[in-house]
Amino acid sequence: MKRYRVVLGIDYGESRIGLAIGDTELKIATPLTTLDARRVDPISEIKKIVEERGVDLIVMGLPLLLSGKEGRLATLVREFAEKLRAELGIEIVLRDERFTSMMAEDHLRQTGRKPSRSKSKVDMLAARIILQEYLDSL
Repeated sequence: MKRYRVVLGIDYGESRIGLAIGDTELKIATPLTTLDARRVDPISEIKKIVEERGVDLIVMGLPLLLSGKEGRLATLVREFAEKLRAELGIEIVLRDERFTSMMAEDHLRQTGRKPSRSKSKVDMLAARIILQEYLDSL
């Protein structure tokens, strides 16, 4: 099995994409940024980050329905993951992301911020949660 070190976490959305960065040795995920998918080409922006940071694995949230089945957004995530895989040539792991946005919103409320005013922070924190749960499972 390949040993990864630098991992990028992605919370994919049609308008915003939250990113987090982590390390498999330290097992710590940190919020990185949020891309406005309507204003930038997310694949080229992610490619820059992957090259600059030496990322060798991507962990993407897969938005399952409460029933555990896949809906429209899960299909979009799978399509985006395939495009990234083709462009970057690195492994992409999909992980169940149910409730991560809710957890990120709760975190913001606990720090005195309103999630409705911090949507980009919610996406970035959701990416961190997705990635941290992956790192914790190693």
